[in-house]
Amino acid sequence: MLPAALPHILTGLRTAWAFGWRTVIASELVFGSGGATSGLGWQINNSRYFLQTDRVFAGLVVIAILGLAVDYIFRLIEIRKVQKWDMKRS
Repeated sequence: MLPAALPHILTGLRTAWAFGWRTVIASELVFGSGGATSGLGWQINNSRYFLQTDRVFAGLVVIAILGLAVDYIFRLIEIRKVQKWDMKRS
């Protein structure tokens, strides 16, 4: 049963990662500016206050690259497992 369900489990993990990543970034932006002096959200918020647009966009690019990199890793694992067990992707 597990080999047959694994592609769907991995797809669920990718979806959960996407929602979790957005939640982590949102909380970092909200709570990272409320007294913390480090973190990506603090850096973006601090740069916003001082009109350092290049740093704001650099932070956004870092967020995007990290999210895409982890999604790509999940996709590679999914593809390799599907090919290993000779299953068709649904």
